[in-house]
Amino acid sequence: MVIDFFTNEMALVKINGKADSITTEKYHISAYPTSVMIRKNGEEIDRVVGYMKPEAFLQKLRDYSNGIGTLDDLLAKNADNFTREIAFEIGEKYKYRGGQEEASSWFQKVIDTGDPIDSLSGESRMALASVPYRNKDYDGAIKDYEAIMKDFKGTPFAEESEIWRAYIFKRKGDTATAITAFEAFVEHYPESEDVEWVEKQISNLKGEENKEKPKEESKEGSKGEKEG
Repeated sequence: MVIDFFTNEMALVKINGKADSITTEKYHISAYPTSVMIRKNGEEIDRVVGYMKPEAFLQKLRDYSNGIGTLDDLLAKNADNFTREIAFEIGEKYKYRGGQEEASSWFQKVIDTGDPIDSLSGESRMALASVPYRNKDYDGAIKDYEAIMKDFKGTPFAEESEIWRAYIFKRKGDTATAITAFEAFVEHYPESEDVEWVEKQISNLKGEENKEKPKEESKEGSKGEKEG
C-alpha cells in the first residue's frame, strides 16, 4: 500500500536528519520521524510528526495534498470561526515548524479564551513550558512546570510536569536535585507507567554522582554506611 502510494502518487525522498544538517535546519526538524510534504519549489505544505499506522498516514498525506488539515486550511477556518480546538492545532503546527513565537501566541489564545484549568488549557500550558526548555532556558522551564504541578494538581498534567521537572534538572547538570526530584516522583506516583524509567534515571545519576567523588571519600562513605 505505502510502496504503491510513493510509486504512483508522490515522490519519496528519505534523509538522514543527523547527517544532512542543512535540510534538517531548513525545515526545523526537531523530532523523529518527521515527514514533510513539500511542493516542487521546496515550499512546505505540511508535515506529519511521529509514527502513524499506514492507512492513517496515507490518508493524512492525501488530505494535505488536497489542502485539508494544513496550516493554511486551519488558519482560514479560524479566521471565519474561532475555536479553541483549531487554535490549539495551529499552535502545534507552528511548534513543529520552528515558529516558537507564533506557537506560543496561539497556545496563549487557547488559555485566554476558555477555562484556565481545562484539558485544552493544560495541553497548551505543557506546550508553552516546552518553549524555554527547547531554548535551553532550563530555569524558566522548571518554573513553568512547577506552576502546572500546582495549578493542575491531581491531573495527568501535574504528573507529566513533575517528571519533566526532574528530567530538566538532569539536563541542567544538577545531579543531586535531579535525584531528589525523580525520587519524589516515584513517591507521588508509585503506580505510574514511568516508574521503571525513572528508577533507571535515579540509578544512572547515582552512579555518575559516585564517579565524581574522590576515591578516598567514596571508601569512607561506604565504610561509614556499613558501620552504621
